[in-house]
Amino acid sequence: MSFDFDHEMQRLEGKLKALRSKEYIPDALLEIVARTAAIQVEARAAVQAAPLPELATPDAHAQGAPLLPRDAFTYDRSRTAATFGRLLAMMRAAGGSLGAAAEVVREAMEKGELAVEDACDAALRDDVAWFDAWALRLTDAPSLVRFLAMGSVVPSVEALAAQVAAEDARRTGADQPGATPVVWQHGHCPVCGSAPLVGRLVGKEGALHHTCSFCRHEYRAKRLQCPFCLEEESKNLEYFTADGEPGFQVHVCKSCKGYIKVADFREFDRISIPVLDDLESLALDIVARQQGYKRPTASAWGF
Repeated sequence: MSFDFDHEMQRLEGKLKALRSKEYIPDALLEIVARTAAIQVEARAAVQAAPLPELATPDAHAQGAPLLPRDAFTYDRSRTAATFGRLLAMMRAAGGSLGAAAEVVREAMEKGELAVEDACDAALRDDVAWFDAWALRLTDAPSLVRFLAMGSVVPSVEALAAQVAAEDARRTGADQPGATPVVWQHGHCPVCGSAPLVGRLVGKEGALHHTCSFCRHEYRAKRLQCPFCLEEESKNLEYFTADGEPGFQVHVCKSCKGYIKVADFREFDRISIPVLDDLESLALDIVARQQGYKRPTASAWGF
């Protein structure tokens, strides 16, 4: 399926309108998120498709192996570099401590101390130590380089993940009319193996779909299972809601103390864009942490 730029921009604008009604989301943060998301949609439409790498065999995949491990992903280096530059310019224009940190990054690039490809390659392999070294240099904005790298590479990663998922559906027949929907049993993303970011309930039966924290692939997951430790005992799996946040649930696991937020917009006229559903439900992260639960993944926006 080709990427529909106009449709995605229309959905983004509708979602951002809803987010602007949330008083607890700072205007400055929302402006950064809005501009970043728009830049990413533009880049996604322009990404050049790469040759499809070799995927895990169907047998290995059935046992839980990801189709294409995270560190095997490739990206459109020219488009990614252009996106990195746009995001960096946006951050410099933000002023304050964030703008100052962005200026340090720009100077480091001019001196050859930081290359876009090095940052993006570190993001693909989830090199915590590499980003920690930059965090020490940017104490007022320690997550900035990770944000720039991930924000820049995401359009290519999303495009490749879509190719991978489509090829797997073709080879297994899952793309045929009447095919039984595949419920992934292994928690992590079936495409790249990363942990899920958020979930949403779909259709009359309320099928649970998770969105990957790395490649943004959406996949059907088991309703009664912790996606992090794979606990399936109902006595250890609960969910709660919060007043003032209709349309969202927090699914918690008593075994590993992890949690994941799940959007349920089936009775609402609301747009679901998972990475922005995550931001929209920010208040629920606070409630979950107050109850002693932890989130294994950072937000899509670097916090």
